[in-house]
Amino acid sequence: MIGNGERTAVKPDTYPQLPVRRRLLLNRYFAIDGGHGAHLLAALAGSSPYIQAVASPRHADILLIIAPVSRKLVPSIVEIAEALPQPAHVLLVEEQAGELDPRAATDIADLDELFPGARRMKASSGADIHDAMLDPAPWMELTLTEAQVPDVETIQLPPKPEQEMATELVVLSLGPIQPFTAGPLRVLLICDGEQVFATQVESGYAHRGIAQAMLQAHWQQALTLSRTLDPLAPLACQLAYVRVLEQLQGWQPSPATVSMREAALALERARNYLWWVVRFMRLLSDAHFSDRSYQLANAYEVCLAQVWRQRPRTWLLPQRQEHMRVDAAVVAKLHRLASDVEALCTSIERNRWLKLRTRGIGELAAADLRERNVSGPVLLASEHGVGDVQDRVVTRLQQTASDLRGAVAVLEQHPSVATHAAHWDIPVGEAHASVQGPRGCIGIHVKSDGGAKPGHVEWQAPSAALLPLLPELLAGQKLADAEIILASLDLALAEVDG
Repeated sequence: MIGNGERTAVKPDTYPQLPVRRRLLLNRYFAIDGGHGAHLLAALAGSSPYIQAVASPRHADILLIIAPVSRKLVPSIVEIAEALPQPAHVLLVEEQAGELDPRAATDIADLDELFPGARRMKASSGADIHDAMLDPAPWMELTLTEAQVPDVETIQLPPKPEQEMATELVVLSLGPIQPFTAGPLRVLLICDGEQVFATQVESGYAHRGIAQAMLQAHWQQALTLSRTLDPLAPLACQLAYVRVLEQLQGWQPSPATVSMREAALALERARNYLWWVVRFMRLLSDAHFSDRSYQLANAYEVCLAQVWRQRPRTWLLPQRQEHMRVDAAVVAKLHRLASDVEALCTSIERNRWLKLRTRGIGELAAADLRERNVSGPVLLASEHGVGDVQDRVVTRLQQTASDLRGAVAVLEQHPSVATHAAHWDIPVGEAHASVQGPRGCIGIHVKSDGGAKPGHVEWQAPSAALLPLLPELLAGQKLADAEIILASLDLALAEVDG
């Protein structure tokens, strides 16, 4: 039985569906996100009084790992696993949608070999992980095979100007496992007192070799791999791939098909924005807005699962067209949710404490962002405001409401679409296509030699354009603000590392 036997303050009849012996157990977990799990972890945290996320592995009895995990991240995982008090357990989770083919990916770690006997499961929601943690079936205790320990890294400190009061520069390492980005990233903050003097950024911890793996797969198999570029926005990546194939085929979808595809894309963007707000408010330790945004995101998750009677991933295929069946009652719920998002946005804009915490820090100029090919909410926040942290929060909520209303307008029309089968014959040529994902423009360039597999695949990841901005963005900021500024960018490291 997992847990440490502590009693909770919850009344015994609050969760009557749980057996009595399980109601009294508090399970503390430390989570490691390999790049796929930001939404799952946001949905899991706070979902039950019997499951609690902890900030240190020394306080946990369960190590929760969202797979796949790159080999580069393994030493950090080993260090965390060794810090867990014994006895402890390991739960390895793979998301049901968007698995990476292990045969094509050479940079993926074998977690079964690293943690022999660990419990493994597939999950599509935080509720799935919640049920697995409370499953009374026996757990194997954590055992760890030997792993290569990395050499101690050193960095060269930058020169510091003379000051009347001499202080020493201190290096603070954030990551690679931390809560303010979706996936692993190491940020080395070189601090002079409480002020950030310089920054070094190290990525690559979520590298899976997506583009290279697609070259080894047939055109249809590569579709599944394309969804994993940004596991938080699989439809956007899939649609970008579908569009580039249709360009190569010289085929133009009907206006009704384009509208339905855009509606599916808008609903996915809204999902990303809402779960990001949940994670951001928890990082700010704002209990009121954390609870309010969580309830809204969770309600939207339930609604989203009921919108389509046929999942978009099944009909987002090259040249595929067919009549879409949409649940009209759920569309009305989406309209109400858009109003709830607007109300939340207004409350956040008027909240004095949030203004003091987020206003005037992490400002980014729109002209500089356009020059560096930054797109998405970060650019919009700078174009419509001063481009600070508060503007980025408000912009994402405004975009959520806009996307929901845009999707509702399409779904209410029930556009008529003539049936057209998918085609996978790709002629010789090259093409580029892009879509607007939750973090900006996701682009793909593909070359075909007329064979059964792609000849060349190159992705454009919107989060990648933001990483070079971090050193100058964080320089001169207060240490307490650095994490907030990083979180406001909504970096998806699986997308960056590819």
